[in-house]
Amino acid sequence: MRKFLILTIFIFSCAVPKIVILEDSLSAQEHLNLGYIYEKKGDLKLAKEEYKKAIRKDKGMWEAYFNLGNVYAKEGNYEKAEEEYRKALKLKPQEPDILNNLAWVLFKQGRKEEALSIIRQAISISNKEEYRETLKEIEGH
Repeated sequence: MRKFLILTIFIFSCAVPKIVILEDSLSAQEHLNLGYIYEKKGDLKLAKEEYKKAIRKDKGMWEAYFNLGNVYAKEGNYEKAEEEYRKALKLKPQEPDILNNLAWVLFKQGRKEEALSIIRQAISISNKEEYRETLKEIEGH
């Protein structure tokens, strides 16, 4: 009787229908927005997945590379963050937010002179307080 019960459970568990999504119906912007929501909630793994999906949908979306860099920076993976910021910068040259964050991760990697050059470039484009704070932090060390 026990063998029959196990066999029955096995057969019916195999017959359970599964939903398979063959096509991603979300746009790159929607994936970017989802990534941002996950990032703000602290779920960095899901945020990364969504930013990568946005990039697969639109390789020219600089914001997805930028946000992916931010996630890597939050995780302390400064090399990967730098890589993503540089990709974003190729798509959006002279974007001061990218330059600011790139300077910070370069500084965290011990590349102070390069970081100083880049943060000064960001400040020359836009003299925001947050950029001046990054400069002070880099100069202070």
